[in-house]
Amino acid sequence: MKKLLHILPVLLALCLWVSCKDTKAKSQRIMPVEILADGDLVFRRGTGLLSHVVTSASKDGVYSHIGILKKIGDEWFVIHAVPDEPDFEGDSDRVKIDSLSRFFMSDRAVRGMIARMTEDTLAASKAACTAWEMARRGTLFDHDYNLADTSQMYCSELVEFAYRKAGICLSEGRRTQIHVPAMGGTYLMPDDIARNKKLKIIYSFP
Repeated sequence: MKKLLHILPVLLALCLWVSCKDTKAKSQRIMPVEILADGDLVFRRGTGLLSHVVTSASKDGVYSHIGILKKIGDEWFVIHAVPDEPDFEGDSDRVKIDSLSRFFMSDRAVRGMIARMTEDTLAASKAACTAWEMARRGTLFDHDYNLADTSQMYCSELVEFAYRKAGICLSEGRRTQIHVPAMGGTYLMPDDIARNKKLKIIYSFP
């Protein structure tokens, strides 16, 4: 019995180490970086309350957030307009640039997809450059969700705007009517874009 008591702390420490290692592994998803291209669209379903509201209100209810891919140097980044994900204390809600791995971290995404517009790869590259310029300018997040005001952007508005500048309407005019307190109105949702038949899925989870 005394021998068991001496071994027990070691066993507990070993179990904790294995558990932490397993959790860390699960949080780092393996991305198919070798087949990605500028302008690929990244969708995720988040873990927060706002994500739940968005997916519950949307017709399809699959994704709550969207961004656009661009390769900078040797690494892939997601350009997206997002609230409540500051990079530092006092950071504004804005169009930002996150690594692909950070965008899809398990504490931010329970479901995800990368899709490609098969219609025009040159337009996709142009759209990625437009989104990148908006991030570099520090374009603020559009808390009013007003599609008529392009001085500020929310996630699907940013992606739609960038592709429109390149001559493609991703949403094909689809909009979602939401009837919930404090958020009622007409919105452009990630699922409105995901329903585009010209999108080819190249990666998804779970």
